Amino acid sequence: MKNPPWLSFGLSASLLFAAIPSAAASNESISAAIREAVATTGLKKAVIAVSVCDASSGKSIVSVRGGEPLVPASNMKLLTTAAAMTVLGPDFAFSTRMLLNGDRLTIVGDGDPALGDPELLAASTFSDASGKVHTGMDIEGLLDTWVASLRAAGVRSLREIVVDDRIFVREGAHPSWPKDQLNESYCAPPFGLNFHANSIALSVAPRAGAAPEITKITPQAPWVSITNKGTSRSGKNDKNTVWFARTPETGDLTLYGNVRTKLASPILVPVGDPSLFLAQCLAHRLRAAGVAVATARIAAAADATPSGKPIGPVLRTPITTVLEHCNSESDNLYAECLFKRIAFAKTGAAGSWPVGARVMQGELRARMGRASEAFVVSDGSGLSRDNRVTADGLASWLASVAQDDRIGHRFIETLPVAGRSGTVRKRMKEINPAVALVHCKSGYIDKVCCLSGYVTASDGTRYAFSVLANGLSEAGAVSKAKKLQDRVCALLAEELAGRRSALGG
Repeated sequence: MKNPPWLSFGLSASLLFAAIPSAAASNESISAAIREAVATTGLKKAVIAVSVCDASSGKSIVSVRGGEPLVPASNMKLLTTAAAMTVLGPDFAFSTRMLLNGDRLTIVGDGDPALGDPELLAASTFSDASGKVHTGMDIEGLLDTWVASLRAAGVRSLREIVVDDRIFVREGAHPSWPKDQLNESYCAPPFGLNFHANSIALSVAPRAGAAPEITKITPQAPWVSITNKGTSRSGKNDKNTVWFARTPETGDLTLYGNVRTKLASPILVPVGDPSLFLAQCLAHRLRAAGVAVATARIAAAADATPSGKPIGPVLRTPITTVLEHCNSESDNLYAECLFKRIAFAKTGAAGSWPVGARVMQGELRARMGRASEAFVVSDGSGLSRDNRVTADGLASWLASVAQDDRIGHRFIETLPVAGRSGTVRKRMKEINPAVALVHCKSGYIDKVCCLSGYVTASDGTRYAFSVLANGLSEAGAVSKAKKLQDRVCALLAEELAGRRSALGG
């Protein structure tokens, strides 16, 4: 009887296996290389934490200060987005609808951060009444669609337009967000109904010898008062320094600074109350179209649950679209809406930061056990400096998510790819994508720079990693931290390449 075919490889197979480093030796080698990279960063005052684990088993490969709680910046979004996909489900979609009850129109919010988002509208496809498919829409087109739906239904007058945003608590800006940045669009707070990224876009151009000209306001909002205190100086040392301040009590805007040349893109300014702003926008356009509207308001706490006949299109946004935008573009509004939406989904109470924090802590415990006790959850985006995570915990969280058959693959696909997309499109281009892809999330606030995610080989072998840097007060510290993060990913990719080579791949 002949030997089984595999026995004929006896000696050569032994030699081959002897040439391949054992898993333990391989792990020791990559651990040593990463520790050396940390030690040689030149960051003497910073706190650097690095953790890498095998994503399929969760086994730790290297941990440098991995258990030390640090500020995560936008790496917090990795917790928020994965928790949202877990709680809401990978097939969940936000839906915004209109209900007509007599002479009252109610717009019911679902916490969708993408409603009227200019970037997503521009990439959207839709069908008109004849069934013809169109690509791309702007905010005026969206509002016109609602107006046309009401007119087609025979509506010629409304006693009131009510925006019901009670799915979230109306909290305004988070108490620990930077007070000197609340005029910035990335600090626009979440509401139960969000609209046009909760911002108004203003295009500005210089006027020789006069104050700058505001050439366009999007959406059109003629009731907004704008005081122009800017200049149009064009001297050798003059620059574009224009900015807008918003008066919280009234929503009035004031233009400050200088406009030397026409701005390439509009300035985004948070509107303060997007729910009321949408009601005003729709009322203004309905009146212009011949539909009388007496008042426009937001729902009061004592108002009954909205009811009536559905009218116009139900606007839906899949959760994967929200996660992709949140993770790829690091959009704070998207993260905070997810944070509050899971609070509502879990408790049935209006979503808020305190309830969202409790729900998030529960999700952390479910995946990480006692390791989650070192985490402090303040908000969903990482804009708050009160958040704390550990590198070991974050790597463990990512490994657990990757192992989750229900959401793992779909979650990883929402992350930007180094050298290709999102906030990391210009980083790590030297890593050969045929060898490994780096799906990762960057994070930056003052003196904090973080990167966490996955390095995945073409055969599916995958590392989960986290590199957190705090206390970056030295000159060039952020650049050095980014180089370390990129180096850790490159070392992991090289390790995967080495394994493929040893196996004859």
